[in-house]
Amino acid sequence: MKIALRVFALSMAFGIVVSAAYWFDTYESAGTILVGVMGIAFVWVVSFLMGTRKTTHYDGDEDRLPAELAGEHVGVFASESPWPLVLALASAALLIGIVLHPMLGVFAIIAVLIILWQLVREST
Repeated sequence: MKIALRVFALSMAFGIVVSAAYWFDTYESAGTILVGVMGIAFVWVVSFLMGTRKTTHYDGDEDRLPAELAGEHVGVFASESPWPLVLALASAALLIGIVLHPMLGVFAIIAVLIILWQLVREST
């Protein structure tokens, strides 16, 4: 939680500083507002994390060495499965299809659904 809070707080400060620098450099309101909204969104995330840190327990907060965590069951990962790579390619095709041609987007949606089905079938 400490690291997450620090990362989001630094992201918040970065967004606000870049927004101010962008305004003084370009005097353009659209970019300044967009970067400022990014900083303000991180204000919400930081305030949420600060509000829930006393009642919420995260696994990464424990001060244990990695050697002590070595025997724990972390999750199911398919290291020899081709489906994550194929899913990434189909997702890229989906995004390109949305921009360039709707028919490619339709085929990519079908491919993504089939690949997700294969991932779920393989993991059970």
